[in-house]
Amino acid sequence: MDGVLVDSMSYHAQAVENIFKQIGVEMDRQDIFEREGERTADIITYLLEKGARDISVYDIQDIVERYIAEFNRIVKLKVFDGMQECLTELKERFDLAVVSGSDRPIVHDILNSKYPGIFDNIVSADDVKKGKPSPEPYLKAVEMLGIKKEEGIVIENAPMGVEAAKKAGLCCVAVPTYLDSGKFNQADIVIEDHTHLIEFLLGLEPSYKCDHSAKS
Repeated sequence: MDGVLVDSMSYHAQAVENIFKQIGVEMDRQDIFEREGERTADIITYLLEKGARDISVYDIQDIVERYIAEFNRIVKLKVFDGMQECLTELKERFDLAVVSGSDRPIVHDILNSKYPGIFDNIVSADDVKKGKPSPEPYLKAVEMLGIKKEEGIVIENAPMGVEAAKKAGLCCVAVPTYLDSGKFNQADIVIEDHTHLIEFLLGLEPSYKCDHSAKS
C-alpha cells in the first residue's frame, strides 16, 4: 500500500519521529524507510533497541496507538498518478489484494478513502503473527485469494517486502519509490518508476509468466 498505492511514507516517518521526540528517544528516520513493510510494532521495537538503553520501560502497544493517532492527524494522502484507473481496469482481469505492514485502522481507512471496492482481500499487520520479511503475510494472501503461487505477482517498493514475497515463493516486481534501486536485487523485475509500472501492469494478461531474468 504505502509507496505503491499512496505516497505516504514521509508521513509515517514523521509520525514516528514526533512520538519518539515526546518519549525522549533519538532515532534516524532513514531506518523507517529501510525497514518499511515490517509491522509497526516491530519497527518501533527496533528503533527503541537502537536508541534507548532499556526498552522494558516502554509500552510498545501504547507507542503504536499514539503513532496511529499522530499519523491520522498529519497525513495528507496522495495517490500515485494513474494507479486508481490502472487498478480499476486490472480488476476486470485479475483478483487483487493488498498486503501491508501498516496497522489495520490505517490500511482500511486509506483503501476505503482512495481505492473503494478495488481489492478482494486485505492483509494488514494485525492479521498475521509475523510481519514482513516473514513470508506469512503473502502466504495468507495467496490462501485468501484461492490461487496457486505461480498465479500470483507481488508489487513491492520495500526490501523487506521483496524478501517476504520471495520467501513465499512468489514472483516479485519492485518499484524503488523511496530507496535506491540497488536495494532490490532480490526482486525478479525492477521497474524504475510508477509510470513504467502502470505500463507493465496494464500489459499483463492472466497467462503471464514471470521473467526471472529481467532486472530492469
